[in-house]
Amino acid sequence: MRLWAVFKKSLIEQFRDYKAVLLTVLSPIVFIVIFGLAFGQGFYTYSLGITNEDHGKLGDRLVQQIAGSEYPNGNKMFAAMPADYHTGNVREQVRTGAYDAHLYIPPGFSNSLLRHEQSGESSPVQMKLLGNPANLTYSIISSYVENYIHNFVWNNGMAGNPVQLVYEETGHSKAQSEFANMAPGLMVFSVFFLLILSAMVVTRELENRTIQRIVLSKASAFEFCAGITLSQMVLAAIMLPLVFASSLLMGFSSSGSYMLAYAVSLIATFSAIGIGLIIAAFCRTSLEAFILGNVVVTPMMFLAGIFFKVPPVKLFMVMGKEIELLTFVPTLDAVSAMNKILINNAGLSEVLPEVLVLATLSAGYFLLGIYLFNRKIMYSGGIK
Repeated sequence: MRLWAVFKKSLIEQFRDYKAVLLTVLSPIVFIVIFGLAFGQGFYTYSLGITNEDHGKLGDRLVQQIAGSEYPNGNKMFAAMPADYHTGNVREQVRTGAYDAHLYIPPGFSNSLLRHEQSGESSPVQMKLLGNPANLTYSIISSYVENYIHNFVWNNGMAGNPVQLVYEETGHSKAQSEFANMAPGLMVFSVFFLLILSAMVVTRELENRTIQRIVLSKASAFEFCAGITLSQMVLAAIMLPLVFASSLLMGFSSSGSYMLAYAVSLIATFSAIGIGLIIAAFCRTSLEAFILGNVVVTPMMFLAGIFFKVPPVKLFMVMGKEIELLTFVPTLDAVSAMNKILINNAGLSEVLPEVLVLATLSAGYFLLGIYLFNRKIMYSGGIK
């Protein structure tokens, strides 16, 4: 009977805090949805720049087959885009991620294959595949393209292989391991845990009823939120050098600007705190803030492209910057900027689009957090 009484009391109290129960139940569902969106729609479509300087039919046929290649579920394997190999922009476009890779088909590709088919002998024709080894998808693309070219040659009746695929790299990458590829993103993401702490700091004011004193002191919502934000920014300013140092101790190295990376990380911190203020406006306790904060921050981590590249949902262009659906998730541009700085040694001008988007989002989240805090907490005298 006592067991039944304890069970009944615990169940009633648990469901009395229905928000915590709901968020706990929703957390695994969020994980399933994220991985379903990332992997359940087939495989990723890789952007492949192609320069075809062959004047025969086989070069055109190869390009058409690559462009028309599909996965078993019908999704396109490559988004093939014509590129001018001799302008000098191809290397930069691959380095900055405009293309996942670039394939160069040289003059004489068709003639070499036809001579080999007729006589069984010909000097190998060299095709070039240019990629950035810091791009997590480069090794996958290399394997796909090499197999595709070999199958193309064999399907055209050649037992041997008169094609030599030469791999070229952008030459700017400093990443030499899986950890090195992920380290810049993990550095950024470390500050996003302040999202949870910021929300909990605010809700503790509610739990301790000190928010009522703040209301009676005539402090504005801006003053309160700005004070919380500054305290969290100081914490981030101290934490980031420790995070950078830990990455170095674990083997990460970069000749990129750590000062620029530090500045980008602080802007990312501002956006994280703003989201934390928004979360706090919908929570009554620090436990709720902790649970909801984790529900929010975990998808942001997986959708930032740290572990896998999420297919973009493109919306529109602004000043040459492609705005996609996930652009409104601040971790996406923060991680992109950090990868460019610490792996590709990019300067401020090269990451300026990401920095501007990140700063705009940070300001927007902060202002929305102030509005919601004023409306849901300050206006009601701290009583929800």
